[in-house]
Amino acid sequence: MTSIDEQPWFPDQTRWNMVLANPHGIRHLAFDEHHGQWLRIYQNGAAQPLTAAEAILLRPSDVDTIIKISMIWYGRQGLQHPRGAQLIDEVAAGAKRVVLHFADLAGHPYTPSGP
Repeated sequence: MTSIDEQPWFPDQTRWNMVLANPHGIRHLAFDEHHGQWLRIYQNGAAQPLTAAEAILLRPSDVDTIIKISMIWYGRQGLQHPRGAQLIDEVAAGAKRVVLHFADLAGHPYTPSGP
């Protein structure tokens, strides 16, 4: 998931309905509504499946949008889709990782309470 070799580009026509284009021209995300799957999309048309947690970590400034899109999809699909509960678990894990990371940077590391 590194952007070291990625050249800036902007998606224009895409096969996905939902695209989060990064203003820096790298680390663009798409959401596959059929499968409830986040994807990192590349200029050559390739798409790398990501968990929602990975999408959040790749684009922490878009955590709110990633959560909203995931929750809207879940609200429409619910538990009837095999991926429903998994997507919600991924969103929760990603949000937790980002919050704990920034708490640690702020000098408030997470220490689990013992029994």
